Amino acid sequence: MTTRLKIIIKKIFFFIQIIVLYLCIWLFRPFVKTKKGWVVGTDEIAGLIFQISRILKPSVSVSFRLHSYYRLKYDYSLNFSNKYLSYLIRIIYGPILLAYLVNKYTHFFYIWHTGFLLNRDFEFKFLKAKRKKLVCLFVGDDIRSPYLLQNYGKQMDIDVWGTYYFLFDESYENDKKQIAHSADNNADVIFGSNIDQLSYLKRSQLPWMYYYDNNKFFRNDNKFNNIELIKILHAPSSPINKGTPLVRSAIKKLKIEGYNFEYIELQDISNELVLENLRTSHIVLNQFYAFAIGVFGIEAMANHCAVLMSADPSIETGLPQDSKDAWMITKYWEVYDNLKYLLDNPEKIKYYADNGYEFAYKHYTYEAASEYINKVLKENGVIN
Repeated sequence: MTTRLKIIIKKIFFFIQIIVLYLCIWLFRPFVKTKKGWVVGTDEIAGLIFQISRILKPSVSVSFRLHSYYRLKYDYSLNFSNKYLSYLIRIIYGPILLAYLVNKYTHFFYIWHTGFLLNRDFEFKFLKAKRKKLVCLFVGDDIRSPYLLQNYGKQMDIDVWGTYYFLFDESYENDKKQIAHSADNNADVIFGSNIDQLSYLKRSQLPWMYYYDNNKFFRNDNKFNNIELIKILHAPSSPINKGTPLVRSAIKKLKIEGYNFEYIELQDISNELVLENLRTSHIVLNQFYAFAIGVFGIEAMANHCAVLMSADPSIETGLPQDSKDAWMITKYWEVYDNLKYLLDNPEKIKYYADNGYEFAYKHYTYEAASEYINKVLKENGVIN
């Protein structure tokens, strides 16, 4: 199918959505009473829809794309293994559900760059015309411009996300410009990472505060007592972007040099199995091209592991600034050296694990995240 034909088909589907949307708004209006509340959606990324819907009250959660690593429940969802069938059903279900929810709720919180309709800019303008409050959370590729980030890397003389497969794509960059322009013009608040997700946004992204389930925090001092075999864990969701070749190179060299340890690499498995391995790991190798912590970094610290990663509060200034030694800042060229340092100084493993656990418990519990997010929304006039 040619690009031109795809565009034509998408326009036809969108036209159908508009008809369905306005028809359903008219049908639902007599039967639905508006009340203050949140709609949180629409594509699940790392459990964020589920988490945010617990913080913002009252709220309903909407997930049109379930995450294969998480088993979570939503108020409204599509759960079809066939992505083409899911897409077709979403075309009709999306505007019907939006018509119902726009009649019922006052606030909309968007994760990722998608929405209920095929044209999110139209959707945003439609919501603002209805005097709805609108919040955007960008989490990575949804807003990040590969072109701008590569230029930043050249200026700083460092490799960054996407360095090894970057090819300029004008159409892709134009899409990112449109997403940024729409958020700039319509969102009441924009959350994200200003450097790690370098974008065409004119407005600054406010730091986002992830949270980790309080019941899953797991401190295990015993695993550091008389360590016979150090367990090192790496669980990349995207091996090239996370620096997996660098990790494997460091692991190989250390083994050749005679270091004895257990190395576990996990890919494409459930979050439950990842957490199970974290609880018994001593060192976690997170990611080495990013400037932000990421969900896995928080999970690793919350499970009492010494974490090596490239997240740097001096670059991504939205990170908590009391993070000294909460993790071992490790640039992509330092993976071997820093890992060797911990193996040579095993007492430092617990030092970083202790600091990381305390840091995570201070900033990334439900209470801490809820307090911060609601405070930001109040300060920006989104909630009273």
